[in-house]
Amino acid sequence: MASFVGIDLGTTNSVVARRNAYGRPEVIANREGANITPSVIYFGVDPPVVGQEAKEWARLGDAEIASFFKPHMGSPLYQLEFHGKTYSAADLAAIVLKKLKDDAEAAIGDEIDRAVITVPAYFGDAQRKATIAAGNAAGLEVLRIINEPTAATLAYGLNKPGAEDETVLIYDLGGGTFDVTVARITADDIAVLATAGDHDLGGKNWDDRIATFLAEQFAAETGFDPLDDPVALNEVLVRSEQAKWALSERSSTRVTLQLGAQRKTYEISREEFEAMTSPLMDRTRRLTEEALDEAGLSWHRLDGVLLVGGSTRMPMVRSYVTRTAGKAPRTGVNVDEVVALGAAVQAAMEAGQSIGDATPKFTLGGGGTGTATTARRVTDVMSHSLGVVAVNPEGTAYVNDVVIRRNVAIPAENVRSYIHATHGGANTRLEVYLTQGESPSPLDCTVLGKYVFTGIHPSDAEVKIDVGLSYDANGVVQVRATQRDSGHRLAMTVEAVPDDLSWMGEPPEMVAVGGPERIRVMLLMDVSSSIMGAPLIEAQTAAREFLDRCDFTTTEVGLISFSSVVNLQSPPTSNVRRLHAAIHRLEAEGSTNLTDALEMARGQLVADDWKRYVVILTDGFPDAPESAVEQAQGARGQGIDVVAIGTGAADREYLSRLASSEAASIFVKGGELVQTFGHIARVIAEGGRSLRVMNKV
Repeated sequence: MASFVGIDLGTTNSVVARRNAYGRPEVIANREGANITPSVIYFGVDPPVVGQEAKEWARLGDAEIASFFKPHMGSPLYQLEFHGKTYSAADLAAIVLKKLKDDAEAAIGDEIDRAVITVPAYFGDAQRKATIAAGNAAGLEVLRIINEPTAATLAYGLNKPGAEDETVLIYDLGGGTFDVTVARITADDIAVLATAGDHDLGGKNWDDRIATFLAEQFAAETGFDPLDDPVALNEVLVRSEQAKWALSERSSTRVTLQLGAQRKTYEISREEFEAMTSPLMDRTRRLTEEALDEAGLSWHRLDGVLLVGGSTRMPMVRSYVTRTAGKAPRTGVNVDEVVALGAAVQAAMEAGQSIGDATPKFTLGGGGTGTATTARRVTDVMSHSLGVVAVNPEGTAYVNDVVIRRNVAIPAENVRSYIHATHGGANTRLEVYLTQGESPSPLDCTVLGKYVFTGIHPSDAEVKIDVGLSYDANGVVQVRATQRDSGHRLAMTVEAVPDDLSWMGEPPEMVAVGGPERIRVMLLMDVSSSIMGAPLIEAQTAAREFLDRCDFTTTEVGLISFSSVVNLQSPPTSNVRRLHAAIHRLEAEGSTNLTDALEMARGQLVADDWKRYVVILTDGFPDAPESAVEQAQGARGQGIDVVAIGTGAADREYLSRLASSEAASIFVKGGELVQTFGHIARVIAEGGRSLRVMNKV
C-alpha cells in the first residue's frame, strides 16, 4: 500500500519525514545518507542533479544552477531558462520534490503518493497554490499545506514535558524566510493565535551583509570589485556563508579570498558581524512584537520560545530571545528537522481520515510511554487580511475593504453585502478585485485576482450582491457572489489582472452608488442582581457572539453596564480585545437604572455621520420605566435605532415601547440569547452598510 510523508520544502534545504512502525515521526535520509537535501538544482547534466552535488557545482560558480527560488513561488515574473526550456519557481520546486519522493521511496521500499508540504506562514494565495501545483507535478497528492511554525509546534508537542497547557512563541528563521507564530498548546488542541513574517528575510541576508563587507574591503585594497564579476561574487558568497557558520561557533574567523591573481585575508569578529547585521535582527524583533500584539500577549506571559530554522543557531538569535523573554529558548528539537517531523504528524492525521482505525495514532504528549492517544486538533491562521477593492464612503478614492482579517482561524469565511446599480439591465457585470494585505491603499496590497460575476438580474433600482470570501484549510482563497433578492448564485470567471493598476490611486469613476457606511453601536447590558450566575454568563457569551459577527473595519462598539450604578465599560471602539476585556469585567449587583444608561449611550452616539444603534439587554423592569422610555424616544429623535432584547422577567409590551420598531423588540427564552445576539449583529451589518465593489468598465 502506498505511503504518505511530510515535506519541509525549504529555501536552502529540504527534509522529508514519515511515521515509523511505532507511530512516531522520523526523518528519511536521502540516497547520499544525509537527512537534509540542499534545495539546489544543477542543469549541467541530464537529468538535472538535485542536492549536495548541485550545491558543490554552485560553489564552483557554475551558471547552470537554480537555487533560492522558493520566495518566488507563484510569481509570473520569475523564470529561468536552461537548455532552451523555461522554468517557473513551481517547476523548480517540483524537481526538488521529485528528488525527495524518489529518495524516500528508495529508503523505505514503498511507493509514496501523498504528502503534507509546509510553507512559510507569510506565504500568500499565489504561493500556496504554486506549492500545491509543484507537489502534483512531482507525482504527489497534496493532503494539506501547513505553515512551517505550526508544523514545528506539532512536532514540539510530541515531546512537551507534562500535560499542562502552554503558550509558546515559535521563532522560525530559515535560509530565505522568517516567520514568528504564537500558539497555545493544550492536551487536545494546538491553536495558532497570531503570526507575522517576511518571506524576503532569512539567513541569506546575513550572508549578504558579510559578502558586501568583504567585497568593499577587497575592492578598496585591489581596485577589483567582486560585485561586478559573477564568478568572483559567487566565491565571496560561499566564503561569507562559511564565515557566518564559523562565527556561530567561534568569537572570530579568518576569510581568505583568492580572486584571480589577488589574494587577501580578512578577520571578522562576532561583534563586528552582529553590528553589521543588527538591522536584520531588528526586523525580526519588530515582526515578533507585531505577532505578540496581535495575540494580545507580552513576552513575560509566554511559557516558552521554540527556535526553528538553521539560522537560529546564530548566537545573536539565542541571545535576543533569552534577553527579551527572560529565559533561554526551549531545547529538545532539531531546528533543521522539526518542521518536516511536524508535517509527518499532520500527514498521518490527514491520511487517517481515509484509511480508518487500523492506522496507529500518535502519542502527543501526556499519553504515556507506548500508549496511543488521539492526535491534537490543529487550528491555524492566515497572516494576511483578505479584502476587495471598494470605494470609500465619500466616493473619492479606492480603498482596500478588508473582509476577513488576518490571524483568524482557518478555514474562515465572511460575506459582505454590496450595492450594484444595473441601470435597467445595462450593467449586469460586476468586477471584484481581490486583495491580500493590511494597508488601506489597494496599491500597497497584493492584488490576487480579478473575478468577474455575470448573470445579475436587471432592475431599475439598485440590487444587493453578497460577495463571499473564504480561506480553506490550506490558506487558499475561494470567491463567490449571490444576488440577494433572488438568491441567484452568479456565474464567475477569472480574468488576468491588468498590468496597469494605477487607476486604483485615482478618484473613482462612479458606476455603482453607495459606499461603506460607518456603524456605531452601544451595547447596554443589564447587570442587576436578578441576572447573577448562569444568566450573566449567557449574557456575556451573547455579547462576545455579537462582537464576532461585527465587521470592525467599519464598525465601532461600546459597552455600558447598568444596575444601581451605570458604568461606561468601554466607549465606542474597534479594538476587539478591549471590548472582550470589558465584557469579562461585568458583575451583577443592585437594581436596574436603565434611564441613566440610555442617557449615557446618547452622549456616546452624538456623531450623526455614523449609522447608530443602541442594543439593550434586560431581564426585568427598570427603576423608572417612563423616564427610560423618554430617553429611548430622545435617542430615536437623534436618528439612533433602538433594539430592545428582553429575557427572564422582562415585560414584552414595555420592550416594544423602548424599541424603534416591532421587529426591534425581541423577547428570548433562556438558551436562545447567544443566537439572537448573533442575528442582531448580522442585521445591523447588512442594514447599516451600503458597501460597493468597484465596477470598472
